[in-house]
Amino acid sequence: MGTKMSLMRRAMVALGVMALAAAAPAQTKRPVQGVTDKEIVIAAFGPLTGPASWMGLGTRDGFTMAIEEINKAGGIHGRQLKLVYEDDAFQVAQAQTVVRRVLSDTKPFMVYTGTGSTVFISVADTLRASRIPVYNGFSGSAAARKTPEVPNLFHGQAVSSTAFIEDLSKLLDDLKIKRVAVMHDVGEWGRSLCVPATELLKKRGMPALTVQNYKVGDTDFSGQLVALRNANAQLVVNCGHFPEASVILRQARELGVKALFVGDAAQANPSVWGRAGKATDNWIFNWFSPAFLSDETGPMVDFRAKYRARYPSAPVGRPNHADTFSYGDAYIIAKALRDAGPDLTVEGFAAAMKRIKNFQPSPINAVANFDNPSNEGFTESVWVLVRDGKTTVIGPSQIADLSRIASGL
Repeated sequence: MGTKMSLMRRAMVALGVMALAAAAPAQTKRPVQGVTDKEIVIAAFGPLTGPASWMGLGTRDGFTMAIEEINKAGGIHGRQLKLVYEDDAFQVAQAQTVVRRVLSDTKPFMVYTGTGSTVFISVADTLRASRIPVYNGFSGSAAARKTPEVPNLFHGQAVSSTAFIEDLSKLLDDLKIKRVAVMHDVGEWGRSLCVPATELLKKRGMPALTVQNYKVGDTDFSGQLVALRNANAQLVVNCGHFPEASVILRQARELGVKALFVGDAAQANPSVWGRAGKATDNWIFNWFSPAFLSDETGPMVDFRAKYRARYPSAPVGRPNHADTFSYGDAYIIAKALRDAGPDLTVEGFAAAMKRIKNFQPSPINAVANFDNPSNEGFTESVWVLVRDGKTTVIGPSQIADLSRIASGL
């Protein structure tokens, strides 16, 4: 009898446990910030106003065009991408306010930064500490990087300024240059290139003949250029952005500066030779992708047509490299979101980003590889030569010709 009662009690307990389990609500998944069943929110910021607005407008518009295509194709596991873009006006204080507002109010899944080095560096550590995914789309300063980088921060198509210095050293050797002058804008981008450039020249035993600087938005460079002319350099390294580059090159030739000019990828825009004309002959700049903005054949032709259809009122100089970089960046981010699976998490996205290898986001963009301690997606660049308003990737024949010109200066 006792055994029967014991068995009955156990059976009743078991039935009670089963009843409780059936009555209990199913365990729910922990919600992920910025992610719903229908959308994934991406916050972004860059200068939409002020002298550097070409940068923020470009990163906004290129990124927007790509996510419209991605959403039209079905989005990411049934979710649409939603972009919330804020204006930092290329001002440190405003960018810090924007970032605080984005983190406290917008609460996105991730942040895309479409701003320059001066501003990005001022908020980079705040974004690192946020632990949400951050994709640096447009700051190339070496000071914006860490090795190893934190798990939530990735660096896109704005190749680190260290690549420019490595390429410059080889170019000086190839052209047999002995006399160099330097000029740069006083923002972080200009300094991040030209301060190491002046250090490179010292190490080579050929210190810069003069170092001149200017501000973003300046339009009169006559004082700096007279100093360059008097220095009698064979080559001038100019670090800055394309709106100033077109004026600098034109005024340099007007003032009799005969030196070759070398610029960086931030100056790589057809509006430079469109505005400065023949003054840009033999101008050299570096570039990061297999297609250039002014290509008359190949995938850039199709991209420009698509871009103009989407933005028929875009001003001269657009699309610029901010447009093309951010367009590719959006497809990189979409790949990682897709590869992270339908149950999206911050950790899953970061792991998917690290798995990206030998991935070309579009025909106009370079191949991305994020499987490195710096979370640096792009490291390669080439030198490009301008003549008669046309661009050519510099090869042995161009090196021989430029070397001959430099030897006569």
